[in-house]
Amino acid sequence: MKKSIALKIYLIVSGLLLTIIGGATLIDPVTIKASSGIDLAGNTNLLNDVRATGSLILTIALLTLSGAYSPKLRYTASIASTLLFISLGLGRIVSIINDGMPYEGIVKATGLEMVLGIIGAILFFIFKNNTLTSKAY
Repeated sequence: MKKSIALKIYLIVSGLLLTIIGGATLIDPVTIKASSGIDLAGNTNLLNDVRATGSLILTIALLTLSGAYSPKLRYTASIASTLLFISLGLGRIVSIINDGMPYEGIVKATGLEMVLGIIGAILFFIFKNNTLTSKAY
């Protein structure tokens, strides 16, 4: 990928945000979800599912941060973080349509996820030019 300060900033900000969300969800899902009006306490199966999702988000966060500093990982990190944000946002939109309007914080998260996903997609398409002709395997 072409070198870009804007893309590097996007990967750092996205990576830090995903690290906080993924790490907190993995370590203390009950508290994190309670802040959005979701009660996980005592539901072992749901806690297991939420922690697994937190681990996935944390893994993408580490890849995203690595891509900010490693040109070899930048392409993959850009795709992964962009797809994560867009898929989370679209999943929430499907839920809003099917299940109704959630807690205000979740609606705000939906907007933020879509905005970050769209920004990531725009930056990816602007700066991907060199990747297909100069892949470093």
